Amino acid sequence: MIYVIIQFGAIFFLIYYSDLDAINLISGLLLLIAGLIGLKAVYDMKLSNLNILPELKEKHQLVTSGIYSQIRHPMYTAVLLFCLGLVFTKLDITSGIVYFILCVDLYLKSQKEEGYLTERFDNYVQYRTKTVRFLPFF
Repeated sequence: MIYVIIQFGAIFFLIYYSDLDAINLISGLLLLIAGLIGLKAVYDMKLSNLNILPELKEKHQLVTSGIYSQIRHPMYTAVLLFCLGLVFTKLDITSGIVYFILCVDLYLKSQKEEGYLTERFDNYVQYRTKTVRFLPFF
């Protein structure tokens, strides 16, 4: 639960702290790409499988098609890109620190989730070798 609290705390802080009047080409593109990745992830995952906690639902299905064939955690990727777009509207030490905390939090949250997925699905280790966690090299 602490991962979710930190995650949403960081997201809400960056939304509140950002300067939406300062959206430029870079921040706008990041926000747009984040929105597209997030929508595609939810569509491919199906709402019945969605869970904000890093735990699996009783009837959780492993999704390896669509965007999940390339990225294991596309919703986290969308959050990271969205928040990076917000950081670029007010680039200072405060937003940088909060963004760093968010990155660490989502990495740790994904580690926990991957532990559950490895325990439940025999093919998860093989799937993990063929996809990236968030972005290439991250």
